[in-house]
Amino acid sequence: MKGNFIFINTNPISNMILSSGITAADFINGLDQLPDNIILLNNDEEDANGYNSHSKFNLIFGSSEIRQYLLKNPSGPKKFIDFDDEDSVNNLSPYEIAELLYLAHFGTPMGRPFSSKLLNHYIYLTQDDRTIRSYYRRFSDFNHVLEIAVKRNLRETHNTLRLFLRPLAIKDIDNSILIELITKANDGLFILFGSIRERNRTYHIPIRILKNPDQVSIILRTKTIIENTNYVGDLSYNLQNSTWKLEWQDQAAGV
Repeated sequence: MKGNFIFINTNPISNMILSSGITAADFINGLDQLPDNIILLNNDEEDANGYNSHSKFNLIFGSSEIRQYLLKNPSGPKKFIDFDDEDSVNNLSPYEIAELLYLAHFGTPMGRPFSSKLLNHYIYLTQDDRTIRSYYRRFSDFNHVLEIAVKRNLRETHNTLRLFLRPLAIKDIDNSILIELITKANDGLFILFGSIRERNRTYHIPIRILKNPDQVSIILRTKTIIENTNYVGDLSYNLQNSTWKLEWQDQAAGV
């Protein structure tokens, strides 16, 4: 399987998104407001501008500094959790510090991902297979992150297909379409820009769902997406009237 794609596996119960093809820049541009403070769970001393002696964690203070950290070395591993103020870090118990160490090491929280002391809104964890496991206190915050990623991937694909045309200005995606995609992604959903088709001035982007969600790491590593997914429909963008449409196959959508 060649070409750009977005993969998302969503769990609204735990407010978790497992993703591939959604960049740190998409995360930045998709959030209404970046955090003001983060704990670097991978203990990245080089990028820190603060240190907490109580928890022994390196910190970054300031949203502009956090933006710079996320955009630096985009493919590099990043692990962080945001926090309200440094007093909240100073008040962490030994057990709560151990929970953060567990989160950094295993890439998943021991319990709930949102701390009553840190008052965090996000967790962002690069996994060993280069997927991103992220948590959103307000799950709907992911909607715009996904929208930014879809529009970017379509724009990049369009530019490779039409080298001598001006860049494509893409309209916003209806929130109902984003919600439907996220809802369908409970078993792992691929949006395959590398398999895009154009008919009648409309781009048709195939959507496929995993046959076995437990195999996602192997599938992403081996790029065997088509063989291990079922085609379920298209996300379409009409170039003439600048409208998005989501079309499911009848048997897959159950309608």
